[in-house]
Formats: sequence, C-alpha cells, structure tokens
Amino acid sequence: MQSWAYPVDLALIRSRWEQFVEHRRLDPALDPLVAASWERCFPRLNPHAPPALPCLDEQTLERVRITLFDLIATARPLMEDLHQFTEGSGLALALFDGAACVLDVLGDPEIVRAAEAVGLRPGVYWSEGHVGTNAFALALLERTPVQVVGAEHFVALYHPWVTTAAPIYDLDGQPLGAIGVMAPVERAQPDTMGMVMAAARAIENQLQAATNLQENHQLLAELQAILEAIDQVVLVLNAQGHVIRLNQTAASVLGLDPSKILGRPLTDHIRLPPIFREALSDPQIHREADGALIIDGAPLEGWIGLHAVTEGRRHLGFVLTFRRSEQVHQMVARLVGAQAHMTLADIPGRSRAIQQVRQQARAAARTSLPVLLLGEPGTGKGVLARAIHNASIRAHGPFLVVSCRAIPRELLALELLGVEGGTFRNGPMEGRPGKFELAHGGTLYLDEIEALPLEVQAAILRVLETGEVVRLGGLRPIRVDVRLIASSTANLEDLVAEGHFRADLYHLLASTAIRIPPLRERPEDIPLIAEAVFRRLRRTSGQTYRITEAAMQRLKAYPWPGNVRELENVLERAAALSEDGQIDLPHLPERIVSGLSGGQSLDSIRSMEDLEREAILRAAIQYRGRITAMASALGLSRTTLWRRLKRYGISPSAFRDGQTRRHRG
Repeated sequence: MQSWAYPVDLALIRSRWEQFVEHRRLDPALDPLVAASWERCFPRLNPHAPPALPCLDEQTLERVRITLFDLIATARPLMEDLHQFTEGSGLALALFDGAACVLDVLGDPEIVRAAEAVGLRPGVYWSEGHVGTNAFALALLERTPVQVVGAEHFVALYHPWVTTAAPIYDLDGQPLGAIGVMAPVERAQPDTMGMVMAAARAIENQLQAATNLQENHQLLAELQAILEAIDQVVLVLNAQGHVIRLNQTAASVLGLDPSKILGRPLTDHIRLPPIFREALSDPQIHREADGALIIDGAPLEGWIGLHAVTEGRRHLGFVLTFRRSEQVHQMVARLVGAQAHMTLADIPGRSRAIQQVRQQARAAARTSLPVLLLGEPGTGKGVLARAIHNASIRAHGPFLVVSCRAIPRELLALELLGVEGGTFRNGPMEGRPGKFELAHGGTLYLDEIEALPLEVQAAILRVLETGEVVRLGGLRPIRVDVRLIASSTANLEDLVAEGHFRADLYHLLASTAIRIPPLRERPEDIPLIAEAVFRRLRRTSGQTYRITEAAMQRLKAYPWPGNVRELENVLERAAALSEDGQIDLPHLPERIVSGLSGGQSLDSIRSMEDLEREAILRAAIQYRGRITAMASALGLSRTTLWRRLKRYGISPSAFRDGQTRRHRG
C-alpha cells in the first residue's frame, strides 16, 4: 500500500483481488509491487487455502540464531523500545533473517497469539513462495520498505491483517534480514512504514558501530602486539607530551612502572637531550641521534628516535624510540661483523714459515692484546686478521676494517672517533659514532696504519690505554671494549726513528707482531694456494680445474712481486681462459711463462709468433671474443684471424660474456 493511497478503502482492495483471482485481470491502480507479486504467486499458490508453512525444528532454529547472534542482539533492545512505545496499540513486531525466516516476535500477548495462529512465530518461513504476497517477503525481495494491507495479501487467510517491513542491510549492502510489524487491518497507518524504516536504519547503524568498535579493538590489539614485538624501547606520546602507551621493553629497560608513567608527562621521569627537547615543540619533526636519556637522574646511553604523528594537518603526538648502545653494537655485529668465516686452518700452506705464522696467530687469538701484522702487499694480512678474530672469544662480535690510506687524512679522526652532534657549523645536529664505538665487543682492523697522522695515533693510543673514546667536539667519555689489529707494509722502526710514527704506539703494537713471509720465500705453498682458489671457483661455476705439471713449475719459478694476491689473480684469469678446466702454459701470462717479473728486462728477442699470440690474447680479453672487433683492432681480416686462432689453440668462446662471468663467478 502506497502512502498516497490512504485513507484505505478495504472493499475496493477486496474487489481488485477478486477480479485478479477469478479473471486474472490486474487493476492499473494496484500497487506495482503487489501486482508483480500476485503474478508470481498465481501459478504456485491457492489463494483460498491456508498455506503450508515450513518451520524449522528447535535445534536448527537455535543454530540459525547463533549464526545471526549480532543481528538479534542488536535488534532485540530496539524492538523492546518500540513495544514499550506502542504498547496497547495491537502491533506484533517481528525480526526476520535474509531468507524471511522468523527469528523473534514481540508485542502485546493477545496480538502475538493471534499472529502466531496464522504462522507468525519463530522458525516459520514467510517467503513469497510459501505465504504469498506479504510485506516481510517483499521487503527482502525488492530491497525496499513495503506495506501490504488487507486483500493485497494474495492468500485470503491474511486479508484481516496489515504487514509492514523494511530490509536491514549488512556492511556490504546485502540484505541481512528485515524488521516488520503485523497488525489487524483496521489499524493500518502510513506512519507504521516510517517506524519500521527508522528501526531498520537504527539496527544498521548499531551494527556498523559494533563493527567499527570491534575493528578498533583489533587494531589496538595488533598495535600492542607490534609494540611488544619490537626489541627496542617504544613510548607513544600525545600532543601534550603525556605517555599514552609503551611496550614491555620500555618498562624493563627504563626501569619504570607503567602504572606510574601512563598518562603522566614524559618529563616527570625522563629528561631528553636538548635537541630532542626542542623537537617536542615541532609537530613535523623526525629526528634520530645518539645520546643519553636521563632517567630519574641516571644517564642511559643509546640511539634515540623521535617521530611526529600527524593526521593531515592535525598533530596527534610523537613516538619516542630508544636502543641501548649494546643493542646497536650487536646490530652492527650481525650486519658487518660476521661476514668472514675464515679460520686459521683455512690459510693454505705447509711451509715452515707459514706454519710459524699460524702458530703465532693462534697464540694471539687467545689474548686481547693488540696485534701488528707485517708483510709485503698481497701477502694476506687482511685474511689473517679475520682468521685471528674468528679464532678469538670475540668471534661473535663485529669485525670492522678501516683502510687508513684510502681515507683522507683530515677525515681519519672523525672516522675512528666519531663526532658529537652540532660540532661543525652547518653540520648535522645528530651525532655520529666512530669505528671504535661500532666495533665494541669485537675487533677493529686498521690496514696500513703507517698512514695515520700523529695526532690520530695519539688518540688511538689513549683509547687503547683507557678503554674510553671521546668523540670530536664531545666531552663525555664512552666505554669501548675493542681488540685492535693493525697491519703495515712499511718499516715502522724507520718511521719511528724519522719521527713519523709514535714510538709508544709502535712498542704497544709490536709486543705481538707477526711477520707474513712473501710468496717467493715459500714456493712449496703455491700448489695448496692453487687448490684453494680452484675450490672457490668450483663453488661458483661448477667447473673442476686442474693444472699441468709444466704450468705449476713455472708458477713456482716466478718471483711473485704481488705475492698471494697476484697468484690468485693469475689463476682466476687462467681458469677463465681454459675451456675444459685444464690449465696449461698457454693460459698463463707471458711474464710467468718466460720467467720474467714486472721489473725484469728481456735476455733474448721474443719470436714474432710469441708477440702475435700475446696480441691476439689481449684482443680476445679486451673485446670478449668478438671476432669482428678483434680483427679490426689487430688489423687483420676475419679469415686471417680465424687461421691464427686455430694455429695458437685460442677459442673466442672462452672470452665471451656469459662464459667469462661463469668462470669468474
């Protein structure tokens, strides 16, 4: 019944119904929703007979109610409020699920009993196919509020009634159920439609609010779980600087009782460094720096972060994070400290000289004294330093390397000692730790220590003697536990005599000095070094390599001015040139085959064939086996170049990109 059709003419509606059921003619003035429903019901239902109403058993109905618990729990209080408001007016309120099954009925006892007599009771399906035209089914089917009055019901049993209903939608916009009213037809009112519509919207709003509240609770639970999963101190502050949330790590590390700090100003218990106190007044700030938190008067060193929380232009507060210095050092150890798994047993060689080096290194690894490694370039001082670190009790700590000659002299102090925030004009406000701090609990390796300026040498000596480092521009001493390993290719005694190296630092380092002999003094170690190189190449390329006796003899006879590093480079180059893994004289550099080092001169004139072969090899390496480019560079035709390649047993495919990368790993 449309609202504009009031007042109701029940006799006219009855005549329209009779005209349809007897002659199948629809009055154009009939409500279109009712007319369409009659057309659907006519082939399926007898309008004069009571309908066969399907009903759920009590156990099945209970399962349905449990499934729709949120809907029922939300709708029941609203239905009670409506009943209290309409008490005595002869209305029966009903709640339906999405299939038009009655879930709950509420109203005056007399009207409820009368409604139950015609099937309005829990568990009964009021779908159109079972009951015929009714507002409860149409509201769900047409997804719109509906009122059906008197003979608008297709089945004559319900002509004494008026039904009114409105659909209830879920969060996805699908009908979740319906709320409706059933009353005697003489009580038909257009206002009833507005009442059920308002009730449906109120139920939807409360369901939405309950869902939002549940999502908020879930988000808060997830947030707390995230905070507890973070292994650093986390404090959440509101815009006024009051602590509103913290994790358990914060409580244990800072030694604070959450019940006493929550809701209180942060400054009541914790004093921040000046740059962070200033940042609390800036809602756009994001700052990280090392410093000390003053907690009830006691300093706690670490890495501090302060991040503003905003929503659009609205400032919500800050998140304060803190890592203790020990955590930062452990993080450095995980990232850069355990890169090398080299052990002393992995250093190849069986000569008496290298065995003595291993023995001295084992003795040094058992102490925490500084170690000085001496030797020519390429002898493997860095490898030995890592092996000593891995054999010591500091193996799980960081191993940091500083190349003293690769860093500008004016930056060496900053690199080693660090710098306090705000030290330099126009510089960053955040401080920066030096390598001594980052190597805390581990080993700091200073390569080519002779390149250090005297003033930096003095600073290093002070760190070694006191176990404390003071950053550039800072005043506070920072405790460090670092084992120092230094290396040098120079004669430090001569540098001390010339005044270029501090005598006290030299004597401190030289108390545990290990000299690594050059490769020319231990040629018997060359086969073992070659085996180690081939094992490493096999792991990356899958190719097995072997060297002929003639080639090995030339390797042993060569003086190796570049020591182990030069030998490794030569073997890697030879492996790349070899197609089948067999390394012979043609794969070795000419200087090694002829027995000449870089500084020697020729004793005899080399043949044209040797020179031509060398030129072709160089072109193959430079142009990666591309015949056209090689021929152009050598001034030969492609045909002539192919003949020369065949004569000298050189395969261009060995130099191409893919294979070269595979051989080199």
